[in-house]
Amino acid sequence: MPPANLTPTKWPKTLTAEHLHRLVRAERDPRRALALFDAVTAASFSTSAPPAPILPSPDTVSLLTSRLASAGLLPLATSLLSRSRAFFPSAADLEPPFLTLLRAFARTHRPLAALQLFRSAPSALSLPHSARSYTAVLATLVAHSQLLLAQSLLADMRAAGFAPTTATYNVLLKAHCSDAAAPIDDAVRLFRNIPKPDACSYNTLIDGLCRRSRRAEALELFSEMVANDIAPTVVTYTTVINWLAREGCLDDALEMFEEMARRGIAPNVVTYSSLIDGLCKGGRAALALELLDRMVKEKKLPNTITYSSVINGLCKEGRLREAMEILDRMRLQGRKPDAGLFGKLIVGLCDAGRAVEAANYLDEMVLAGVQPNRVTWSLHVRINDAVVTALCAKGEAGRAFRVYQSMRTRGISTEPGTFHLLVEFFSKKNNLEKAAHVVLDMLSERCIPERETWDVIISGYWSKKKVRQEVEKMWKQLIVT
Repeated sequence: MPPANLTPTKWPKTLTAEHLHRLVRAERDPRRALALFDAVTAASFSTSAPPAPILPSPDTVSLLTSRLASAGLLPLATSLLSRSRAFFPSAADLEPPFLTLLRAFARTHRPLAALQLFRSAPSALSLPHSARSYTAVLATLVAHSQLLLAQSLLADMRAAGFAPTTATYNVLLKAHCSDAAAPIDDAVRLFRNIPKPDACSYNTLIDGLCRRSRRAEALELFSEMVANDIAPTVVTYTTVINWLAREGCLDDALEMFEEMARRGIAPNVVTYSSLIDGLCKGGRAALALELLDRMVKEKKLPNTITYSSVINGLCKEGRLREAMEILDRMRLQGRKPDAGLFGKLIVGLCDAGRAVEAANYLDEMVLAGVQPNRVTWSLHVRINDAVVTALCAKGEAGRAFRVYQSMRTRGISTEPGTFHLLVEFFSKKNNLEKAAHVVLDMLSERCIPERETWDVIISGYWSKKKVRQEVEKMWKQLIVT
């Protein structure tokens, strides 16, 4: 793609590297920022150019490299890095933007490209490998499950004379803990070989132990961390609280939460959400509501997951009015409920026999543009079927048929049991036209009615006086013949 046209720039009388950094940072378009960078650092200028070329700082190159990479312009970012080698006599100055580019390849899910850039650095950029660059590429390979390549690179690192740093060990530790097939004991042995484990080392292994239901060992490691004067972080506490809450150890989770406050560590949204979810699943929605209010007072806005947990817990306990209030509060804060959240409230209302209110919320969900996709398709089917079933149970024939027609219009399939229920319901209401309509819809979807369904609708027609009289008359004629 051609480079962006740079609009005429009014250059200051004295242009410095600091000016250049501010100009690049202020320009929102990364292509224009690159064109500006090239104009200022060029060796020859037009009459409108600045009076002398400017030597950029490593921070400016790092900033521009990061912005190009974040915009998906990786070839331009790579080219910039290659050209920037001429600006810096020391290879150490080029390493920060080089590491930035390596991490950008990781963010764009291109681990092999990151490895190729790393391999070519000594020849293409005259940039020797370092422990930091080895660690950055190892982290990228591990994050994308390229474990064999990561092991090979680690062997190369040791052969090159670079002793693994704590950061390197942390990358390997994460690889062992995130791989469900890997024995966690291997991770424990690796952890014990780290000369100076840091908070990240402890956090990673604690999470790995919790994932494998070895909670007692995780808590022992937490105590060891404190004893070794390594201060637990919000990540440490959130990890432990999350797994305690998941396993139903709610009192222990609450105690850990209070310990955070005593240590002056502020919980984040994930901490609150994990604890609130556990309390709601454990039948303690009232305490979850208190935490939700505390969360808002601390200006930590709940996310959709938090609200969904609270609404689900309230619905399970039959506290539907409060669940509806929470939904309204959520929308006032600009959060948009998804199908899962609407579904919890709608099904809760259906279970409580409040079918019309459930249908109203279903209408709200449709009007809000919450449409089914491949992931939520079965959820939409269950929600709509639940509303139709509840309306039939309440004798709401007209509303039930409108919801059914809406399902058909939106392409949401109907379960065979719901088809049968509608046929039976309309037949008993002597609305045979609608019952026959439903049967025809069944056949169009190649859903063959069961014998019970045929019995219901035929019995309905048979109960009609005129139909029975005509059939009896035809039967007599057949007997005479």
